[in-house]
Amino acid sequence: MPLERLTSARQLSIPVLNEIFSQARKMRDICKSQGRTNLLADKMIGLVFLEPSSRTLLSFQSAAQRLGAGIVFIQGVGSTSFEKGESLSDAIRVVSGYCDLIVARLPKSGDAQIASDASSVPFINAGDGGNEHPTQSLVDTFTVSEELGTLSNLQYTFGFDPLQSRSIHSLCLVLSQFDNIGFDFISPPELRAPSWLVEQCKNRGIRVTESARLADLKNPDVIYLNRLQEERFPDRSLFEKYRYEYRLTPEQIPASTRLILDPLPRVDEIALEVDQLPIAGYFRQAQNGVYIRMALLAMLLGRAIA
Repeated sequence: MPLERLTSARQLSIPVLNEIFSQARKMRDICKSQGRTNLLADKMIGLVFLEPSSRTLLSFQSAAQRLGAGIVFIQGVGSTSFEKGESLSDAIRVVSGYCDLIVARLPKSGDAQIASDASSVPFINAGDGGNEHPTQSLVDTFTVSEELGTLSNLQYTFGFDPLQSRSIHSLCLVLSQFDNIGFDFISPPELRAPSWLVEQCKNRGIRVTESARLADLKNPDVIYLNRLQEERFPDRSLFEKYRYEYRLTPEQIPASTRLILDPLPRVDEIALEVDQLPIAGYFRQAQNGVYIRMALLAMLLGRAIA
């Protein structure tokens, strides 16, 4: 695999995706047949999580331990020397000396590139502010591929905070490589998809529409929702204004829909009744995070399974 560092979904070409997916399926087989392996028993993984996380952090922990690796971690700024004014670059240089690979979730857009440049060991971006979340895009595309058998010839609906959702940003960048794809963004007017993302998708030949109403769902194959990013709103009143208005219920789901995904946590964006539908794939999606992240750890450390 040509990647030694994963900072952006822009690095995830179709050949790279195919290689990661192949490894993820092998990791899934290992988990189901024996639970864990000693593939990385001589390695140490550094987890630097300076923003809240549950699924990403836990799935990377599970992935490392299922591969037999040790773990060192930082969780939260308050327990670190950042409180004393230490720079991100200095901190990452130090952590590089303690481990063989760093996984980092960082609070500001662009922090992942700064950290990657400072790291002397392989580096994985686990989310940098409202910018990107490339490993989540791998989980998402793997789930679509496994559930529907293709990543081409599909219509996607994205909601409800495409402006601030790093998961939506990274997923759109990956999906825009595939043939005959359409994206419908549904959001409040203040939270429309960023212009750079819309322009890049259109330049790649993607059909893009934008709407402020759930009633405008355009017969999607896949509905991909993410909560309103409460922590990124400069004015909380805007969050409160829309948090209950944008909510998917079973009655609103078009008959064409084949899969509903959400990177979670769910807050208000999906009604609990949707969980009972067979097309509700978000908990299967979360489980796939372990297999994808096992594959990434092994591949970036040169231990891909033949």
